[in-house]
Amino acid sequence: MRTFTAAMTVVCAAACLWTGAAFADAKATVEKTCSNCHEMSDFAGKPAAQLEEKIKAISAGTLKHKKKFTVTDDQAKELAAFLSAGGK
Repeated sequence: MRTFTAAMTVVCAAACLWTGAAFADAKATVEKTCSNCHEMSDFAGKPAAQLEEKIKAISAGTLKHKKKFTVTDDQAKELAAFLSAGGK
């Protein structure tokens, strides 16, 4: 049982570190790319899946947007989650 508990602690700690890094990356991207035209409240509460789809479309050039940017699918997912949560 102790081995299982220790293993789960390591897994949870790794997940928290990844989430923290993803949050920091998303925040930096939003500050650099989005914040000149958008407020966090523009996206807060909107479904992350919907935001992710739009971010991917903008990145692919299939959805017209004032500012062109390119992100990976993973980055789009992280950005969408960050924006949906209102940057929190």
